[in-house]
Amino acid sequence: MECNTATFTASDGTQVAFPLDFLIERGAVIADKVNGEDISLVMGCSNQLWIPGFPAKYFIRDIVDITFTNEDEPPALPDFQDDGHDFTNRPNVSCRAKYVGHVGQAMKFEGWADDYDKRIVAVEFSLDGGETWRRHDTEGTDAVRWVWWTFEWKPEEAGHYTMLVRSVNEDGKTSPMPAAHYFEVVE
Repeated sequence: MECNTATFTASDGTQVAFPLDFLIERGAVIADKVNGEDISLVMGCSNQLWIPGFPAKYFIRDIVDITFTNEDEPPALPDFQDDGHDFTNRPNVSCRAKYVGHVGQAMKFEGWADDYDKRIVAVEFSLDGGETWRRHDTEGTDAVRWVWWTFEWKPEEAGHYTMLVRSVNEDGKTSPMPAAHYFEVVE
């Protein structure tokens, strides 16, 4: 049987249909892990359709059913002209770590970064509310895959902290809204 349409149904009943050829050409995947870790820890869902170079607002999460059909006309792609809103939060970034660290012991922060069709060249960190940023270049990245980053920091004093994280794309643009991770350091 031939088919030209893939329809995805989410656990809340939301449905979205795409031309099958488009999904194949773009290399679309349904991700349930990022670097071997459950996507629920990173994205807050059990799985997510990911289409390289396409705005995330069209990605559907928590997919429970995929139906392949042969329609008279495959569904039209959403008409997206970049009006400044399709890629509002690009480049994207996330951050996570333990919520309690210890003075003098390294804390490991990690997360992902991506920018649809642009390569992530660095991830930057700030512990002073964005006054200063510490840059760590990412190597071997491309525009297709998410960048999984790690960063270690050794606290010297006890207290409550906020780690801000932003990604930098190949054009030098930084995340418009840094990710924030709140944590405590104890003796």
